[in-house]
Amino acid sequence: MRVASPTSRDRSAFRLQLADIGWAAAAPFIALALRDPQLLDIGDFARDMPAPYRYAFLSIACTLLVMWGFRLSDRMGQFFSLRDAVDVCVASACAVAASSVVLFTLTRLEGVPRSTPLIYVLVLAAGLIAIRGMTRLHHREVWRRELEADIADPSVALRRVILIGVDRFASVAIKLIDYQLPRTTQIVAALDARPSFVGRKVGGVSIVALPQDIGAVLDEYAEHGVEIDEVWLADDKEALPAELLKDVAAQCDARGCDCVPIAEALNLAPRLARPETRLGGPSDGRFDTPDYFGSKRVIDLLATSLLLVFAAPMALIVACAIVIDVGAPIVFWQQRVGRNGERFFVYKFRTFRPPFDRHGRRVPKERRLSRIGRAIRAARLDEIPQLYNVIIGHMSLIGPRPLLPVDQPADPRRRLSVRPGVTGWAQIKGGTLVSPEEKNALDVWYIRHASWRLDLAIVFGTLAIAFTGERLNRAAVDHATRWYRREFEGARGRAETVGLRPQGRVKSPTLAPGRSI
Repeated sequence: MRVASPTSRDRSAFRLQLADIGWAAAAPFIALALRDPQLLDIGDFARDMPAPYRYAFLSIACTLLVMWGFRLSDRMGQFFSLRDAVDVCVASACAVAASSVVLFTLTRLEGVPRSTPLIYVLVLAAGLIAIRGMTRLHHREVWRRELEADIADPSVALRRVILIGVDRFASVAIKLIDYQLPRTTQIVAALDARPSFVGRKVGGVSIVALPQDIGAVLDEYAEHGVEIDEVWLADDKEALPAELLKDVAAQCDARGCDCVPIAEALNLAPRLARPETRLGGPSDGRFDTPDYFGSKRVIDLLATSLLLVFAAPMALIVACAIVIDVGAPIVFWQQRVGRNGERFFVYKFRTFRPPFDRHGRRVPKERRLSRIGRAIRAARLDEIPQLYNVIIGHMSLIGPRPLLPVDQPADPRRRLSVRPGVTGWAQIKGGTLVSPEEKNALDVWYIRHASWRLDLAIVFGTLAIAFTGERLNRAAVDHATRWYRREFEGARGRAETVGLRPQGRVKSPTLAPGRSI
């Protein structure tokens, strides 16, 4: 998953390229002319605008709005890629669909052949892609001349490399090396273990032999006066067995040639996680969870689907209020830790202004939260986007709130044994009014005692907090804290055998009558 820009650096500007505007204006008329040139007959234009022209002008307006909404002009043409082409096609389809729906609602598309929108979307997408393709070709020629001038510089000593193993990453690495300025490395040949690949090319580089022939290839290049400095090994372990790697390394060592993995050569070798970020623990150390969690996912999907229907109008109102209050973007994202230590992005409506202004100066925290933002947070309406997290499986409606890695308790495996929740037991018993230790005790207590009755109580408690605000339930906090210490801290040995035993799930215990929760 790609990481979005920081809030302070993600400002939406009304940016449209002149070429895009011109093609958006011409495309509907071209589509009408391709369908039937007589559709462009002006007739008595001043008295009554013909239906095809109404369709064309409405299409232009919708196309410009959609192009701005998709931020097509933010993508630079010289770096046009297949991903950008897909975005252009989707934006074109949305623009044509929007104009067709509006005109069909108003006039039933009278006077416009039904096939015109299909022709229009093809013309619009083809033109926008062609504009970006020509821009890329122009810059490619400029880059080619720059690369040729750089190679001709006698002061530049190139590092000569042979690549062993052809895969997708190796192909991209060849292109990456070709675009470097000033150029320091040149991949002169490739080797691959598949005989059918020998004699073919990848990224303009010839596959000259099998990996076991690396010694002969190095010697032959030396006869031609080309000294190979390094041999890069692809990351595909299946294509390069251990025995073959040993043979290749021995032949390279005998000729004084360095043999390194391609990831290490490009400084992309795996980096070990810091101890404080290794969360979740092994699967055999998971905290016991009641059988109820086995069916909880189905309940989450059904309940979230209904909530999305009822929350959609309120979400639209909140989004408009946020645009007026703090501006775009309206959604705030943050990486949190989920079940078994899995990292995911949690989404909320943005209620704080950016931490830095346009000049890079830090904004005081007390000035970042407005009255509107404070009201949205108090009513928990900023949590609505987390319904998306529930749908895709990162979160549950009810469970421990997801925390940042630095906010995790000393042993987070217990609270990370289930999906985090939009709301939870700790939120209705104190929320921000309890300490991190008390919150962890409340969360672990919930996991051990989870049931549909307890979840229903949390739902009603969350609704009450939305109207009355947070309140500290000292009795529930003390009960959970005493229980946690008794289970996991009072007898360390018993905690290891009871609290972290890997055998199956336990059934949800029932609360004794009158027992404080």
